[in-house]
Amino acid sequence: MLYMIGLGLDNGEITRKGLNALEKVDKAYAEFYTNTANIELDELPSEVEVLEREEVEQEDRILESAEDQDTAFLVSGDPLTATTHYDIKHRAEVKGLDVKVIHAPSIFTSIAETGLNVYKFGRTVTLPREGKPESIGKYIGKNDSVGLHTLVLLDIDYDASKAAEKLLNLGLEDREALVLERANHDDMKIRLTSLEEASEDSFGKTPHSIILTGEKSFKEEEFVNR
Repeated sequence: MLYMIGLGLDNGEITRKGLNALEKVDKAYAEFYTNTANIELDELPSEVEVLEREEVEQEDRILESAEDQDTAFLVSGDPLTATTHYDIKHRAEVKGLDVKVIHAPSIFTSIAETGLNVYKFGRTVTLPREGKPESIGKYIGKNDSVGLHTLVLLDIDYDASKAAEKLLNLGLEDREALVLERANHDDMKIRLTSLEEASEDSFGKTPHSIILTGEKSFKEEEFVNR
């Protein structure tokens, strides 16, 4: 049996269902190559081995373990947010393994605290530290064309000021933005700004996310300004 368990975005966000599963597995693994390593694993009821990306995607350590014993795969946020994790689920099922997914809070629920309606977000884009993918501007443009907000996920430990500068360098015009610092943490901050101002500003500890606002309803405008 393979248990895919979400850890949430901060300590204490793993669900009771997730903790119960951890107590009975034979082996537990975790990865932090898709998000900042900000969970204290030593507080969990099982010893957890942290794997590198190659061990997860190329060496198949997780599936090999799940073939012989009950195995947990722990993921920051929700276990099926990243495509690479859904691929693990799919490959496990192809092998005939039983898979149990245990969900947890993620950035896609935390964005509601900005006051923007989660139903009015378009396609999410990921901004890498290296390279200048043309697809980012294309997808943001498509969201803009129908008035939708865009969540921009940033590379691990990528500061919002550097990310805002890069977005401007990719050809985006200066515009209203929300910077979400350390979603779901006790020191979470939400800052209403612009791309230009954010590129010149300083922010606290990562992880950071940037939201480019689309057409806001009256209530969204009221909530965001508050």
